[in-house]
Amino acid sequence: MSEPMPLDGIRVLEFAHAMAGPFCGGLLGDFGAEVIKIERAGSGDSLRRMGPVGAESLWFTVNGRNKRSVEVDLADPSDNKYVRDLVASSDAIVENYRPGALEKYGLGWDDVEKINPRLVMLRISGFGRGGPYSDRPGFGKIAESFSGATNVTGYKDTPPVHPGYSLADLITGMYGAWGIMLALFERERSGKGQMIDLGLYDGLFRMIEWQIPFFEKLGIDAARNGASFPFEGAFVTEICPASDGAFVVVSAATTSTIENLIAFLRGEGVYALETSSSVEASAALRRWVAKHEAGDAIARLTEVGVVTDRVYRPSDLAADPHVNARGSLVAVETEEYGTVRMPAPVPNLMRTPGRIRAAAPKLGQDNGKINLKGGQA
Repeated sequence: MSEPMPLDGIRVLEFAHAMAGPFCGGLLGDFGAEVIKIERAGSGDSLRRMGPVGAESLWFTVNGRNKRSVEVDLADPSDNKYVRDLVASSDAIVENYRPGALEKYGLGWDDVEKINPRLVMLRISGFGRGGPYSDRPGFGKIAESFSGATNVTGYKDTPPVHPGYSLADLITGMYGAWGIMLALFERERSGKGQMIDLGLYDGLFRMIEWQIPFFEKLGIDAARNGASFPFEGAFVTEICPASDGAFVVVSAATTSTIENLIAFLRGEGVYALETSSSVEASAALRRWVAKHEAGDAIARLTEVGVVTDRVYRPSDLAADPHVNARGSLVAVETEEYGTVRMPAPVPNLMRTPGRIRAAAPKLGQDNGKINLKGGQA
């Protein structure tokens, strides 16, 4: 018999739609929490309809794993009472509606705290609570821009670019899951729940921890610098096109790896300066890689102690022996798509690892099946 999962016995109500709240719920569900999606009757989570044309539910197939689904109309008195009964038997709520949305139905923090004083409630919104922007609508791309992340992404002479995935939403989901764990841990001492206020920009703003100190103390108003850091002299990081159309990424992030790279480039006759310069090293590296196939460039750089690899595409990752050997992909059986390989739970706890116990639920498939006293029926 396998070990109990870390969050066995923890019930989470997910009042959330694409993308930060559902990702948070998914992280908790991967490690044993009973995650119940409270979905709008007839439509449900908007993520159910997102994705390529003809495959609208495939994304939700991944995001909705390890969750249960009930359809409710919060304006209906009987449905509202049912949800309030669920609140009484739950440990946490995850919600990412616009501020004030749940208050209209008597499910704001002041309401649910009275129902269940031990409840932890994560409230995600575009700009968080308490500031002059609190009522502004906010999606992930707005948060990425407000955090400073978009400003430093791209090349000097071109407009900023967004990452090609939901960076702010996913980072917020991670911080949200961590916040819930902190609050549950503290509850063990105090016996009390609490509300967690999390803006979509907060996580990225915390992660770009150097930008304000560098501006205020050094006058560096960071901007785009291609694949390199937005300030000179720290590291040599480059993405270089190779002669065969592939891309090679190099990260020289320590003194020794920078020295190794410059020595190699000198030996190849493409670095002429007598002193070390991260700017010239990056330029020389690009010139050198452009004349070689990616595999050859990676092999030769690796031989001299330079950390490098190729830029991977989904087709590369799906077939990669390391990804498959570590179990980074897990095969899940689904009704609509058959076997779907999706990312495994992270992190990998060696004694009590996360598991994908069920594929994403059909909308409302657990109507009438939830034990109102807690635990799975």
